[in-house]
Amino acid sequence: MWKYYAFKIAGFSLSHLPRRVGYLGAIFIADFTYTFFPTVKTGVTDNMRHVFGTSVDDIILNKAVRGVLRTTAKNYFDLIKLPQMRLDKIEQNISVQGWQHLTDALEQKKGVVLVTAHLGSFDFTAQIFAIRSVKVTALVESLKPLPLLNHIIALRESHGVTFVSGQPGMLESMMQLLRNGEAISMACDRNIQGKGITSVFFGEEVTLPTIAVNMAMRTGAAIVPIFNYRSTDGNYIINVEPAFNVIPGGNRAVATNVAQVARIMERHIRCHPEQWVVLKPIWLKNKQETKIFT
Repeated sequence: MWKYYAFKIAGFSLSHLPRRVGYLGAIFIADFTYTFFPTVKTGVTDNMRHVFGTSVDDIILNKAVRGVLRTTAKNYFDLIKLPQMRLDKIEQNISVQGWQHLTDALEQKKGVVLVTAHLGSFDFTAQIFAIRSVKVTALVESLKPLPLLNHIIALRESHGVTFVSGQPGMLESMMQLLRNGEAISMACDRNIQGKGITSVFFGEEVTLPTIAVNMAMRTGAAIVPIFNYRSTDGNYIINVEPAFNVIPGGNRAVATNVAQVARIMERHIRCHPEQWVVLKPIWLKNKQETKIFT
């Protein structure tokens, strides 16, 4: 429970700070962690080495690792401060590219699966759906203890965007949303739900989730890639790409569709590796049998 109380105390203490001041504090905490808690950066270092390649210079690698920790700390501050911000103020910090791709897909009335990665700050930029009155349900990772999960979801939902965590019956509920013509969103760079397939990601095999492509294949929904990143001025840019062609069936359909998502994620992560906020190593250390969700 200490994580829950620590998060509550942090929210009470920091939520009223101006963003600029809060970010300075976040950078200090991240740099302190980088220097004095080397085990925290072990997983990030492994992930960055895959993104850059094994021949990456140590200076570049360490800068990226420090950047990931700084981005993570800033994201937590954004989340804590979110309920204190008005939607019009949030909108001033976000610019959007390619929004028409989402509206075009929604007009087909077959549902939309928004696929993304843990890049930038989705909690903050997801508020664009509330700002533009688009109903989206986002699938997020379950956390323990339960009070912490409920508290974080309450912060995320403070402006009306719906977030759900993995629970019995959740997948069928989300597929029903797609059948109703609505949009759902999920990150596809970590196999959190434990139902994945071996695919190549940054040149090496890893288990990637199949949930997004399976739901699209089952319902006929469009898959629309959406990513965000923090710009040099501290604001956010959202990039929405056109829906890609989902292979509806066949022996290699799931694997091919997952590979398509992987290639898109690689492209965006390579552009902003220091904002890929995955702290645990995701690559397989030993080959093992994986299950395909069908």
